[in-house]
Amino acid sequence: MEEIFNIKNQIEQEPFLEGPVETTKNTYKELRKIVEGCYSKHDVDKELIGQFVKHNEQVEEFVEKFSEKERFSKKQKEIAILSAILHDITKGWGDFLSHGEEGGKIAKKILIDMGISDELAESVKFAVERHMGKEGYPTDMARQKHGDNFEYPEYKTIVGQLVYECDILTQLTKEGMDKILLIRKNSKENIEEDKVRAEKDGILVEEARIKSVLESARKSFGLIEIDSIKKRAIEFWKEIEKEYSEYSF
Repeated sequence: MEEIFNIKNQIEQEPFLEGPVETTKNTYKELRKIVEGCYSKHDVDKELIGQFVKHNEQVEEFVEKFSEKERFSKKQKEIAILSAILHDITKGWGDFLSHGEEGGKIAKKILIDMGISDELAESVKFAVERHMGKEGYPTDMARQKHGDNFEYPEYKTIVGQLVYECDILTQLTKEGMDKILLIRKNSKENIEEDKVRAEKDGILVEEARIKSVLESARKSFGLIEIDSIKKRAIEFWKEIEKEYSEYSF
């Protein structure tokens, strides 16, 4: 197994969840530009960039909303928002299966280069590298590549859990469904999977793609545990069932 996935076996240090707030709205604005610039620099498809930017904005919006509902401290909220902005910085150009771990390293470097303290940068790195969670759709792909015992490093704090679950929640929105469908349409591995499924079930490739995304959404729905987020997820899930009622999933 590649070294990048051994992080869960390392001695873990609790991230720094206390201290003064170091960032401003201008910091967040600058970081959003850095993330989008990173996509462009690595020649990510323009349509995908648009989807990724929308996704990042949605995760950030949810994180801000639910961190308030969960009565986060100002410092916890700061860490969560920074992590939301940076969580997918390597999406589309790095290895998808390791974009959490790789993104965490890059996020920490960017923050330190901006003059952010090592403690805050480390807390953000900790949340970003663990935003995949240990279960769900990506794990199936990862186990095929890295073995049956593979697990993503799991979040260890409420901040990490909230970022993880807000990321999942976006998958249950119309924008999230569109994003995942577009990713599957542009991924060689997913294209092949959907072709095989279509041939096996005697359906169109597009229908196979939609069914795969719906199954992924169902898995994601079942992984949400924070009550305030779960309540919103139930509302989104009802909308999905209504919109895709013609499909069995």
